[in-house]
Amino acid sequence: MIRPIKKYTIKEWNKLSSIQEVLCKKFEIILTDHKTKRQKIFSILNTINFKNINRGIEIFNESIQNFGNSMDQLTRELNQTSQNNIKIWSDEENNSKDKENLEKIWGKRK
Repeated sequence: MIRPIKKYTIKEWNKLSSIQEVLCKKFEIILTDHKTKRQKIFSILNTINFKNINRGIEIFNESIQNFGNSMDQLTRELNQTSQNNIKIWSDEENNSKDKENLEKIWGKRK
């Protein structure tokens, strides 16, 4: 007994996941757009244009160099500010109002 042939794309076949087993018993199923791993690899390699790869690598290198330059500039700026002796935290309290508020929160210093 020859089973009739049914052709599906992989997308259609996946939609029929609940009745795939029954269909396989009744029909000869052919997946029209199925590719083996080897075929997929060769189709990807055929789409790669090596001129585009070189250009992409150059753009990537430029972006890495720009990032490095910006980090160098940032470190230079930080080094210059530390030479100017800018105090961020200080033990001396210049403002008496701030001192009073801190005493209210934390209590008086001994």
